Amino acid sequence: MIRLLLSLACAGLALFALSRTAPAGTLEELSVPSPTLGMDIPASIYLPNGFEPGLPVLYLLHGYGGGHRDWLDAGRLAETADMVFAEPEARPMAIVMPGAGNSWYVDGGSVGRHGDWQTALGRDFVPAVEDRLAVGGSRGKRFVAGLSMGGFGALHLAVHRSDLFRAAAALSPAIFEDATQASDFPDFQMKFFAGAFGEPFDVDRFNRQNVFRGLPALASRLEDRPTDFYIMTGDHDGFGLWRGALAFFRAARDSGLPAELRVRDGDHEWRLWRDELGDVLRWIAALPTRS
Repeated sequence: MIRLLLSLACAGLALFALSRTAPAGTLEELSVPSPTLGMDIPASIYLPNGFEPGLPVLYLLHGYGGGHRDWLDAGRLAETADMVFAEPEARPMAIVMPGAGNSWYVDGGSVGRHGDWQTALGRDFVPAVEDRLAVGGSRGKRFVAGLSMGGFGALHLAVHRSDLFRAAAALSPAIFEDATQASDFPDFQMKFFAGAFGEPFDVDRFNRQNVFRGLPALASRLEDRPTDFYIMTGDHDGFGLWRGALAFFRAARDSGLPAELRVRDGDHEWRLWRDELGDVLRWIAALPTRS
């Protein structure tokens, strides 16, 4: 019995050592000039072990009040990516984490507080990053994901710039069905919108920028240019964001679009987002390679 216990203990230590010694990726930071915004966009970059030019790229977006280091610090991205990319079925990719303030990743136009972030990311940031890192380069090798406000951003970019992104994953996304008036939102949510949709809040602008209206048009291009979605929400989300997540999943499926839904036990919290990240990376790896 003692010998058996020792053998099991040694096996456990070996597995622990293996998990701790997964080949480590490299991290760097860069700053990308954006003529659209008249400022630089900061970014954190993860490059997997054994990096080679031509890898796919995931743009990973932060939430409200966050920045370009959130996924590295609170999200433990490097540890998770090292582990997943060491798995037999791995599809290593570069991971790019831009800092976008509280912009909601939309074009604010002349009435928004933050500038035209959708345009800046598509016109300035993505081409510059991919040219410098020699990654991505085509829609079929470009993905977007995010949490909370960044979950809205990921879906928004996948819907409104479907020419750029093959698929989107949204964790606890701050998404809402189209509004009829500003009072459809609680006061705290209006504060979180932070002027991204006009000051005062412009209902028509919000609906145009929202993530629901473009789904039928995406479905019409499904055969030659598919867009896949992955949605995760906590069942105890303190902001009630599970409502929008469920509504988007249903709307995507009703439009005939490929969509996955995960409902986890938890609140609006980093514990869920950290735990889900690995599955998001595996989901991207399993997607058919299409344009």
